[in-house]
Amino acid sequence: MSVLRVAFLIENASFFKNISYSNFFYGAYFDLVTIALLSLPLLIFVHPFVARLNQTIKRIISIIIKGYLALISFFILFLNIWDIAYFSYTQKRSSFSYFWHILTGTETRSLVGEFLAEFWWLPVVFLVLSWALFKVIKAVHPFEENQGGKWPWGAYLLSVFLVIILARGGVQLRPVGIVDATAMSSLEQAPIVLNTAFTVLKSINDKELHELKYFKENELASLLHHPNTTLQGGLPPKTNVVIIILESFGTNYVGPQSPHSYAPFLDSLLKESLYFEYAIANGRTSMDAVPAILGGMPSWLAESYILSNYCSNKLSSLPQILKSQGYSTSFYHGAKEGSMGFKSFTKAIGIDDYYGLESYPNPAHFDGNWGIWDHHMLNFFGKSLAKQKQPFFSTVFTLTSHHPYKTPKVGFKNLQSGLEPLCKTISYTDQSLRSFFKRYCKSSWFENTLFVITADHVGPTRQNNFQTLDWRYRIPIAFYHPKIKIPYPNKGVVFQQIDILPTLLDLLGIERPKFQLGSSCYDDNQSMKMVYDNGNLISFNFDGTNLIPIAWTPGIKRQYTEQQKPVSQKMVALYQFYLNSLINNRSQ
Repeated sequence: MSVLRVAFLIENASFFKNISYSNFFYGAYFDLVTIALLSLPLLIFVHPFVARLNQTIKRIISIIIKGYLALISFFILFLNIWDIAYFSYTQKRSSFSYFWHILTGTETRSLVGEFLAEFWWLPVVFLVLSWALFKVIKAVHPFEENQGGKWPWGAYLLSVFLVIILARGGVQLRPVGIVDATAMSSLEQAPIVLNTAFTVLKSINDKELHELKYFKENELASLLHHPNTTLQGGLPPKTNVVIIILESFGTNYVGPQSPHSYAPFLDSLLKESLYFEYAIANGRTSMDAVPAILGGMPSWLAESYILSNYCSNKLSSLPQILKSQGYSTSFYHGAKEGSMGFKSFTKAIGIDDYYGLESYPNPAHFDGNWGIWDHHMLNFFGKSLAKQKQPFFSTVFTLTSHHPYKTPKVGFKNLQSGLEPLCKTISYTDQSLRSFFKRYCKSSWFENTLFVITADHVGPTRQNNFQTLDWRYRIPIAFYHPKIKIPYPNKGVVFQQIDILPTLLDLLGIERPKFQLGSSCYDDNQSMKMVYDNGNLISFNFDGTNLIPIAWTPGIKRQYTEQQKPVSQKMVALYQFYLNSLINNRSQ
């Protein structure tokens, strides 16, 4: 496990700053806890009574012990080697639900070849370490030293006691958890300390959540944000709404304030829009983004909301609200229709028509990995909108700017290559957007449409200057109307994905749902701009120049300045409201 931690750090060193040697010491502690947890069943087979059995039964038990040792060895090796490669895409250790989804997902099979080609050396490491462990396990003779069947009970009970204590991580009141890694190291360096076998084991039972009682109801109400009673309005009745979600378009490589943007067309569009210079994604994955954007529901859990036990809760979503106003609803994503649970989730929240790879008319436009090339899918999207009954609410989610970062060999010239493969795919998708807007700007539906342009999350980057917490979440978010200038707010400086729903309804003059975790950018009282990161909740606050992260962690005491204390209280209150609403199915 220490060897794999070194390999993990070598492969992903660019994601961390100021790496401390103490991380390896604390990492060894988490490794020992993991081994102890997985070793607990072995205590049954080394019970003193077993040593009294006949030789035949002992041989059978020896085979069982060796088989179990091989099983847990495979479990540890496979999961940790998996995240050596996969960490660069999510920048967090995989949880049980997310790992299981990726392992069984519809798109996984088509990407296996790409991963093996890029990370060819990892199977070699796996085979070498497996061989070494096999040699050791083969040499194990559990009862060789106890031929007489005499094992002192005192030694056995002491062994049981020590293994249980180690499996708990010590004698403290609660067993050590994923979040404790941040207390021992830091928010940024916790993935080094952790190992993936540990995070998978600890997240198997994440569904068992309990209500929080930090604040009483009257205290809670005073700490939560309160929306304005007067709606902003300003858009004509029955304005069409189109949401464009751009895969991995982080502000580090996109937008007017980007150090080096690869999306000149999008940048020009953002300058004509209500554009938020300081906007954040509410998660690190595409599955986090869709509930946040369409339903105002962030993934402030160890797993994505789509994968959680609460994804079937009643939710006041944009599709449902706009359907009640006479809108038709649709969703376009060029991947297989089972990809990331989007089809099931969007159907559940009120999307009538879903168009994926199977619905696309020309199989020749498949990119060979994820789905339909962006320029083809956007063209299909534009043609389909012309046939939809107005007013409509429609979402398109691009996919080409995703690993393995391939672009079409024909049809596009002068694509910008950059420091990373992602940059060229951003350039390609930007040109696809240019083509889409140029082709359909004369359509009858276009001038009566509000476009919401955002990204799902920040793309993976190995550039050291983008490894701060704020850059890991900063994305472009903008509201664009071809004929109407969307006014800038007086209060809303920092914006997040879950603010899209209330802001959009505010602009349309439609009453917002009672349950709101985000806030309209026009609200005088703003909600916390908050993300979940490795067991911690982080609020981003604007200090006049930069986004300053403030962390709150359940069960961990932190020292706050006088300015930070009220922020941390509001974070706790919002999280209590969020979690209790999920548990009691009151997110409507």
